[in-house]
Amino acid sequence: MRRAPTRAASRSVRPMYRAVVAVAVFVAVAGTGVGFWLRGEGAAPVASATLGGLTATIGHASWVVMQNHEMDGQDGYQMPAQMMPGAPEGDDMRLGVKLSLTNPGAGARLFDLGTEFTLGGGRTDGHLAPQADTFGGLPRLTAHSQVDGVLYFDTPMPSQADPPLFLNWRRDGGQHRLLVDLRGTAPDHHSHG
Repeated sequence: MRRAPTRAASRSVRPMYRAVVAVAVFVAVAGTGVGFWLRGEGAAPVASATLGGLTATIGHASWVVMQNHEMDGQDGYQMPAQMMPGAPEGDDMRLGVKLSLTNPGAGARLFDLGTEFTLGGGRTDGHLAPQADTFGGLPRLTAHSQVDGVLYFDTPMPSQADPPLFLNWRRDGGQHRLLVDLRGTAPDHHSHG
């Protein structure tokens, strides 16, 4: 004859179930974090990465001083945005990030700078599209070749308390974060307006 479990026995089993549930939740959360890390979303930014047959390498980044953004340099009157089409607005500054794309493979590779690269970190929302570039609309890179250019972003200048800036590179279902090194590149903000 089988005896029914006593209340004391069922109470001692509850903490064990809670521990098992807690471990299962921890494993699920940790697994999600590892998945993000493996896809590049949580990985530390790097200077160079390879995705979809292309290698992207970050070069020097610098703030671009916008000439003639002030109407009268003595009074500090800032020219309205409608008089300077394409110039950064408000507290935004123009940041130029040098980028090299290399195709080490035997076949041509297509790419789209405007959709593959965004600026994150600093005071951005993490998905700031380029304003312009010097790549001239180049859509593909032939075998065993390289192209160098600059991507331009309009963003508020980050403070030391803000996270570092990085390029988010998404290509062929993969992602990498490329570190934007701004050491020694602080502009004269007054020259911007």
